[in-house]
Amino acid sequence: MKNLFILVAVISVIAVSYKTIDTSSKGDGNIKLSDAITIEGIALNPEGIEFNKNNNTFFLSSLNAAPIIKVNLDGTYKSFTSGEKFPLSTAGLQIDYKRNRLLVAGFNGTELMDKDPVTKGTAYLRVYNLETGVIEQDINLSSLAPDANAYFANDIAVDNDGNVYISDWYARVIYKVDLDGNPSIFWNNKTGIPSGPNGLDFHSDGYLLVSILSVNDKGLYADYGLVKIPVNDPKSAKIVNILNSGFTGFDGMVINSKGNVIGVTNDGTSPGGNMLIELSGKNDWDSAEVINSKRITASTTVAVTPDNKYYVINQDFSNNFAKTWTIEQIEF
Repeated sequence: MKNLFILVAVISVIAVSYKTIDTSSKGDGNIKLSDAITIEGIALNPEGIEFNKNNNTFFLSSLNAAPIIKVNLDGTYKSFTSGEKFPLSTAGLQIDYKRNRLLVAGFNGTELMDKDPVTKGTAYLRVYNLETGVIEQDINLSSLAPDANAYFANDIAVDNDGNVYISDWYARVIYKVDLDGNPSIFWNNKTGIPSGPNGLDFHSDGYLLVSILSVNDKGLYADYGLVKIPVNDPKSAKIVNILNSGFTGFDGMVINSKGNVIGVTNDGTSPGGNMLIELSGKNDWDSAEVINSKRITASTTVAVTPDNKYYVINQDFSNNFAKTWTIEQIEF
């Protein structure tokens, strides 16, 4: 989930082929998805992507404060979310299948771009019905951190009990919202790495894995790491020791069914480049090592299907109002 103030070079266009779309196995995770799905005619500026295994569609969020759209496998789409009292830019998405919810990280992108230090933006958790797209809860989070310089609700995760965790990259905190809608500050970064939390996901063993990073004045990642945060004892959070080379910090990230972390690096022309990287944890994620990496077109995050197929939403940081976007499958 890239810093809105950093523009990188125009991404190159890549040629992709298409596989036959087989919809005979809906919901079982074995559907044959296309190598790429092109969405045309909408200035969405999608930042987050989520795959819905219930009907084999994708959700895309919108930095431009458009409704979240539902994308079919042939690239057709329709607006999905409705019922909000006011529009917000949206970033990370998370489906909570058990409770029939689409969880969304919302923020005020317009205020973040106006260069007025008085307007600091805002951070929200928006909860939608997974079947209808109608909003069910709209929870202000930024009021919990009144002294923050700015707010950017970035990524989102849900634990076994239905508690929702939202990273705020600019406020440098992680919020928690319980099932009753009560918000609180869950975690402040005390690791010694002076960065904000960005991508995150919940590990079924009871902890969050969180990417922390900063972006320097050249648009490159700086002060990055991966943090393990037990949900029952956030004060015991610690940096995951990366045992080999190749980890260059993550924007968006997910945990696959094997328990590995798949993350996106989008440093443009930096040594990290635009990469999809897979980390395997050791000793219950006290440490980890890079086991796969592949160069990709610039992207912000990744979605994973039940059978561990990875899809990124190709980004064009030079044109926020482009009207053609591509969901691309990446294979290591």
